[in-house]
Amino acid sequence: MADQQSRTVPETFVFTCGDCATTWEATFQVMFFTDPMDTTGLTTQEYVDADGKALATPLADAVCAVCGSRRVRIASPSGE
Repeated sequence: MADQQSRTVPETFVFTCGDCATTWEATFQVMFFTDPMDTTGLTTQEYVDADGKALATPLADAVCAVCGSRRVRIASPSGE
């Protein structure tokens, strides 16, 4: 299997708890992978949190630190 080429960019998200309305920001490294042997040119991506854990989406393990709720939504990205 050929090595995949990757590039990484930081992306910050603003989270809001659906139960207690707490908001917080978290920055993830977004890794984009392209298999040079894939003739379609499709790119896959995954998010890596501050602890180095790979996630399919930033919401995968989002838990409110104040109330422990998993009813967390992503608001508009920081700076937009």
